[in-house]
Amino acid sequence: MNSKLPIKQLLHTFASQAAVEPVAVVFWDGERRRYGRKDGPPVCTVHFKTRKALQQTLFQGSLGFGEAYTTGEVEVEGDLQQLIRMSLNPGYDSCLANGTLDKIRPILGCFTNLNSIKGARRAISFHYDRGNDFYQEWLDRSMTYSCAYFRREDNSLEQAQADKYEHICRKLLLKPGEKLIDIGCGWGGMLIYAARHYQIAGEGYTLSRNQLEFARRRAAELGVGDRLQFHLRDYREATGVFDKFVSIGMFEHVGSKYYADFFAMTRRLLRPGGIGVLHTIGKNDGSPTDPWITTYIFPGGELPQLYDICRHLGRQNLQLVDLENLRRHYYLTLQHWIDRFESRLDRIRQRLQTSREEADQFIRCWRLYLNGSAVNFLHGDLNLYQLTFTRGLVNDLPLTREHLYR
Repeated sequence: MNSKLPIKQLLHTFASQAAVEPVAVVFWDGERRRYGRKDGPPVCTVHFKTRKALQQTLFQGSLGFGEAYTTGEVEVEGDLQQLIRMSLNPGYDSCLANGTLDKIRPILGCFTNLNSIKGARRAISFHYDRGNDFYQEWLDRSMTYSCAYFRREDNSLEQAQADKYEHICRKLLLKPGEKLIDIGCGWGGMLIYAARHYQIAGEGYTLSRNQLEFARRRAAELGVGDRLQFHLRDYREATGVFDKFVSIGMFEHVGSKYYADFFAMTRRLLRPGGIGVLHTIGKNDGSPTDPWITTYIFPGGELPQLYDICRHLGRQNLQLVDLENLRRHYYLTLQHWIDRFESRLDRIRQRLQTSREEADQFIRCWRLYLNGSAVNFLHGDLNLYQLTFTRGLVNDLPLTREHLYR
């Protein structure tokens, strides 16, 4: 792609190769173009309201497109996910290969590197302390903000999140009276489920005060508050020895610089012969985190590679005994979140307590984040790993996975 070409021609070079489904483009001067298949109506129509918006998209990568979409200078009518998917087309790389825009991913780069935050309290608060009311509008009743587990594709989100907790409990081989630690416990869903259904005692660690207060209140309401403790502390401040260890959707926030610290902590907290489950988003490559995500969604993002996780497990004599990829389950989870989010826009605007313009920008930002995530789990390089491990060799575990599906 030659950056000296007229700006519309630059877009034409990309879209002609990347579009598969029919896509329409409307420019600021009223000109319309169509790309992809010639038959059928467009799956989406992209309106570039200003020349600047198109320039941002082509020359400032995902940060430029994300900002233009968030402010309304770019509007998308129809299927946003089909537009996002264009950047996963192999033809996209080839159209950039010989030009000055090499390796820039103008539309989708922000979605190929989701949430990793390096453990800073301020960064955690930036995302998770937006208010419980906001999350309650589109999460399930347990306030679980991580991949669900769908035994059937048509299960409800509530059922799938409960099934996820049950799936993990079976992987941990939980028994009544055992001590379970949850690093990055969120709103307490995992520990509350395990305490109610497996009669364990547990401790959870979070850096979000909103999550802490909710978890304590919900545990008390459900009659398990006397067996669960929740702490507002960093994972490196965790103390004690536990029979079982779990971390769900937190490892993405650690950062590769601190992987060694995380797994050393895991070994220290887990008794010899104990079992742990790490539930984390992961990637197939080590591409850097996109600036739109790190600016507007997760400050300081970096997703782990499976290779790095296994390497650090081994260094601490944490023996990997089972690995499962729930990639498609996260796509289904996100589709539920998107449906709920879109059906509650008026209530979300009210809860934000900002001007209409600010609320609309916030909504477009989150719409882009949720839909981009869904596309990348279904068509891109995002994975959801559940790794089960033991501290040291354990020879009395079940020989098969039958206990998971009884």
